[in-house]
Amino acid sequence: MNHKTDSFRVRVQDSASPFLYGAEIVSTRGIPAEGETAAPLSLSRSLLSDSRIAWISITDNPGGGPMLPPDWFAGQLVEQSHRVVVHLTCKDMNRIALESAAWRYAAEGFENILALSGDLPTGGYPKFGLGVFDIDSVALIDMLSNMNAGLEVPGRRGNVEKLNPTRFFPGCAVSPFKKNENELVPHYVKMLRKIQAGAQWILPQLGYDMRKFHELKLFLDSRDLGTPLLGNVYVLNKTVAKLFHSGRLAGCVVSAPLLADIEKYASGEDKGKKYFQEFAAKQLAVFRGLGFKGGYLGGLGKPEQFFEILELSATFSSNDWNEFYREIQYPQTDEFYCFEDSVASGDPTPQRESRYEQ
Repeated sequence: MNHKTDSFRVRVQDSASPFLYGAEIVSTRGIPAEGETAAPLSLSRSLLSDSRIAWISITDNPGGGPMLPPDWFAGQLVEQSHRVVVHLTCKDMNRIALESAAWRYAAEGFENILALSGDLPTGGYPKFGLGVFDIDSVALIDMLSNMNAGLEVPGRRGNVEKLNPTRFFPGCAVSPFKKNENELVPHYVKMLRKIQAGAQWILPQLGYDMRKFHELKLFLDSRDLGTPLLGNVYVLNKTVAKLFHSGRLAGCVVSAPLLADIEKYASGEDKGKKYFQEFAAKQLAVFRGLGFKGGYLGGLGKPEQFFEILELSATFSSNDWNEFYREIQYPQTDEFYCFEDSVASGDPTPQRESRYEQ
């Protein structure tokens, strides 16, 4: 059991803990050559060797393509299991396989699970695979919660047998970046169902409108839900921005105005490197200012790239986030918001006036 004071669970639940930094580890397709170490595994070890990184999060076939599974990477990092989050998705496995996977993680000491429905399959051999989706993320979180309580199953003699309890620390995702009211509100309602099922922390999906991130916090606050929020920052470049803007990758939104700015800066001598680093560092500063528990960096492949952004973000003053909040607002055309905004007055805090407030 992971009771270490630097564990992801302890630090996320500690109200006195400082702002946390996490890193996304994306798997690869294929195996490393003999004598070589898989690049994501090398990156994981480098990041975990630095105390500034509170956790790493290992993805599960992101984008829906086949890759080395997260349990393989996790198995190479057992000594740091308390700082490892493993993604578990419903897209490739039915409820039996998901429960089996959960037992394996519990047996190996991996308790931090990001429970996701997952992306629709986009690859496979020789053609696209079929999604499973036997259960969704709400049911998956409910299953993990029941395993924590001691799962009750039919015994061999017809009685009910209670299995030994697990200690999962499940988290969930939500997208505050849906354009229309009839898309956004169901996402928030489903998030509330995930919390009711046992989600202990929330990682929002990707977007580049800080007002939307803040609105998510206001939505939770209006219901007196103190579920910790971890801000999601994907470090952009021109190629990735075009992919996100195309809508081909679910849960990742880059609006037309942001894409235009990215293409402008990417045409510079450094191909926008300084701009993209500052943009990510400013997002982290806003999350700190808004009272998020931490910030999660993705889109990077070398440890020094993570640390450069963390160091840059640390140079900002405690009030700079107010300016960055107003600067990083790239909504979609005619996008719906649950809460009114008072940005015009110079106050970055949206007004708490909403028919969705409770």
